Amino acid sequence: MKTRLLSAWLATIVAAGCAREIVNHPQSRQGDDWSLILRLLTDGPARWSSGDVRHVPARGERFIWAHVTLRNDRMVPRRFNFDRCDLDDGRDVVVPVLVDADSFMSAAASRDPVLGPGETITRKLVFAYPETRSPTRLQCAPMVIPLPRF
Repeated sequence: MKTRLLSAWLATIVAAGCAREIVNHPQSRQGDDWSLILRLLTDGPARWSSGDVRHVPARGERFIWAHVTLRNDRMVPRRFNFDRCDLDDGRDVVVPVLVDADSFMSAAASRDPVLGPGETITRKLVFAYPETRSPTRLQCAPMVIPLPRF
């Protein structure tokens, strides 16, 4: 068991080293009584693993990772669906293929968590995006964060 945990931990560290930081300073937005912070946006790593489950982008795609913090600013519990988050791709949009719990080890998280009044969560949103293009913004409707070209 210790060997599996150590192997998973080392794989996570190695994979994290294969990412290029695009946005590395917090970008905050508010809308519809939600607060969103984009803490970090990376181009890569090109894989996600949790236990025996592994995901890699399809040929011609790459993974773009958005590390976000989300807070419910209302005084009642509410559901947020991470399918409201997308990267633009011309006339189309790309929604996350994975929502990670943003913990010490990779773990899938709910796409539509319920947040209590004032509750804050962190997540990593993993987008499979065409290698030859660059998104101009991250949107978690109605919040929009412009992105630099990369």
